[in-house]
Amino acid sequence: MMRCKLLPRALKLLTQTRCASNKATRVSSSNSNVKAHQSENQMPEEAPTAEQQLTAREPLVKNFFVGVMDKELLGFPEVIPREEMANLQNTLLPLKNYFVEQVSPKQAWNDLKQLRLFGLNVPTDYEGSGYNWSASLMASEPECNVTSVGLALQTHRVVVDMLCELGTVEQQQRYLPALASGQLMGTEAIFEYTPPEEDIFGAQATYDMAASRWVLNGEKAFVVVAPGEARQLFLVLAQTQAANLPGPAGVGCSIFLVDSQQKGVRLGEEHSSFGCREVPMRRVHFDNVQLEEQQMIGLAHNGNKYAEQLVRSSRLRSSLLGISLSKQLLNQLTSFSIDTRQGGAQIQDLELTRVHLSQMMCSIYAMESMLYLTAGMLDEFAGQDVTLESAITKYYTMRETYNIATLSMGILGPKSLHSGQPLEQGLRDAAQLVTQGESPSTLSLFIALSGLQHAGQLMNAGVRKARNPLFNPGHIFGKFLSTDSIEQPKIRGILTENLHPTLEASAQCIEHSVARLHMAVDLMFTRHGNAVVEKQHEMQRLANIASNIYAMWASAARASRSYCIGLPLADHELLTASAVCNQGRDEVTRLAMEIYNGNYMNNDNNLLRLANQVTKSRGYFPVHPLTFNF
Repeated sequence: MMRCKLLPRALKLLTQTRCASNKATRVSSSNSNVKAHQSENQMPEEAPTAEQQLTAREPLVKNFFVGVMDKELLGFPEVIPREEMANLQNTLLPLKNYFVEQVSPKQAWNDLKQLRLFGLNVPTDYEGSGYNWSASLMASEPECNVTSVGLALQTHRVVVDMLCELGTVEQQQRYLPALASGQLMGTEAIFEYTPPEEDIFGAQATYDMAASRWVLNGEKAFVVVAPGEARQLFLVLAQTQAANLPGPAGVGCSIFLVDSQQKGVRLGEEHSSFGCREVPMRRVHFDNVQLEEQQMIGLAHNGNKYAEQLVRSSRLRSSLLGISLSKQLLNQLTSFSIDTRQGGAQIQDLELTRVHLSQMMCSIYAMESMLYLTAGMLDEFAGQDVTLESAITKYYTMRETYNIATLSMGILGPKSLHSGQPLEQGLRDAAQLVTQGESPSTLSLFIALSGLQHAGQLMNAGVRKARNPLFNPGHIFGKFLSTDSIEQPKIRGILTENLHPTLEASAQCIEHSVARLHMAVDLMFTRHGNAVVEKQHEMQRLANIASNIYAMWASAARASRSYCIGLPLADHELLTASAVCNQGRDEVTRLAMEIYNGNYMNNDNNLLRLANQVTKSRGYFPVHPLTFNF
C-alpha cells in the first residue's frame, strides 16, 4: 500500500518540477511533435555540444608517470551552471523519496518507465533527457540506493552511451527512442563462462557475402537481463575473421546490437549470484542469428578500437554503484555506533571505531571526487583522454568498497553476517560488484601498462642511455651527482598557487608522490627494459601508486573549491582532503621504496621461489608441525 501511495506522489512532484523549469532543452528541428512533448515533460539539463567544449588537454594521470602535472586541472570542473544545478536538484527530490524504501526490479519496472529513468543520457532529439556525463551520474544517484535496480539501469546506460558516441544516425533513430522510453532495455553481453584458450571469444560471427549478413553463434554469460518478458537489446562482442587476411593476423572482434526477439536468441540458465540477487543474470545463447550490417557498431574487426569508449562508460557507471553502496554502509555503521552501548560505553566513543568510520569517510570522499572530476573533464574538454582516470576510479572504488564492507564486520560483530541484515546484504553486493566485469587484478595491470606505454614513448632516449652506461658516461655521471632520491625528492611547489593556502601541505604531498612515481618508472625501465611487462607484482605497485595520487589530486581539488565558494562543512572537507593526502603520501612512499629495493630486499624473490613449490605440490606443502623425522 505504501508503494502505491508513494509512486503517484513522486510522479506528481516530478511533473511539477519539470513544468516549473524554464530551461529550454535541445530538440530536433525536424519533429514538432517531439519538440512539444519535450517542452512539457523533459528534465531541464542538456549535454554541452562539441562547439561548447574546450580543446582537450594532455592526459592527466598518464603524465604523472613522467613527472608532469597539469596544475590547471586542480580547478574542480563546474560543468553544470548554478541555475541548472538548482533545477536538477529539485527534479531529483521525488526520485530520492521514491527510492527511500527497498524496491526490486520486478516491482519497480513500470514505475521506472513512468519516472523516465531510462532516458537520462539519451539526447533530447530522441525523447531523452540529454544529460551530460556529470548530470546523468548525479541523476542516477537515487536509484543506486537499491543496488540491484542501479545495476540494471547502469548497464542500460552503457549501451546508450555507445550508441550516442559510435552509432550511426540510422541506428540512433532505430534504437534510442525505445531505449529512452523503457520499451527496450540495453545490456552488455561481453563475458563468457569459459573463455577459449586460443581465440578472443567463443562467440563468433561469420559474414555471408551472398546474403550480405552476419551469422552469430555462441553464448555469453553473466548478462544482466530485464525482469519478466521485457524486450532487450544486447551489446555483443564477438570474434570475426577478416576475409582478405587469413589466419591469426586477420582475427579481430566486432560489436553487434542484437534484439532479444530475433530468431535464434535464447535465454539460458540463470546464475545464482552471491550478491545483487534481485536482478537476474543469465546465459544468453545465439544460434545462427542473422544480423544485418546496420546492427554492427563501427567497422568490422575493429572492436578493440572502440573498446575504450565501452569500458570507460562501464567503469564510471559501475563506480557510482560502489560509491552509493559505501555511503549506505557508512550511514548504517554510524547509526549503529551512535545507538549502541557496550561495556558501559558508547561504541561511537571508542577510538578504534572512530578511526574506522573516519577512514571509510575519507575513502568515499576520494571515490566521489575522482568520479566527478573524471566526468567533468569529459564534459568540459572535447575528446579528453580519461582512459587511466576511469580505470583508476573503478579500481580504487571497488577495492575500497569491499574494504568498507569487511570493516563493518569488525564493528558490528557476528550480527553483520546474519541473513537479511542490511550489512550482510551490503557485503554480498560489494563482493558482487568487485567481480562484476573486470577484476581488480586486470584493472591494476591495465593501469600500469597504459602508464608505462605512455612513459616509454617520452622517456625512450634517457632509458637507452641509462641501459648503455659505457657509451653514455656523461648521463651516468649526471645521475650519480644528482641529489634527488625517492626518500627526499625535489619539488618545485607549482601546485600550491592553484589550491587554497590551507592545502599547501597536501599540495606538497601530491608533488612528492608524483616525483616518486616518475623515479620508480625510470628505475623499472632501466632495470628491466622491455621485460618490465613481465614484472606484474611491480606493475601492481605502480597501479596502486597512480591510484593514490589521483585520489589525492581529486580530493584536494574538490575541497579547495568547496572552501573557496563557502559550501557547508567545507572546513571539514579540507580536513578530509588533508587526511587523504597524508595517508596517500605514506602509501606511495612505501610502495616506491619496495620498487627501489628490488626483489631481494622487498621479499618478492622469496615469494616467487615459494610459488614454485606450491604449484609443484599442488597446494600447501609443509608437513604437520608435530611430525617426527624418524
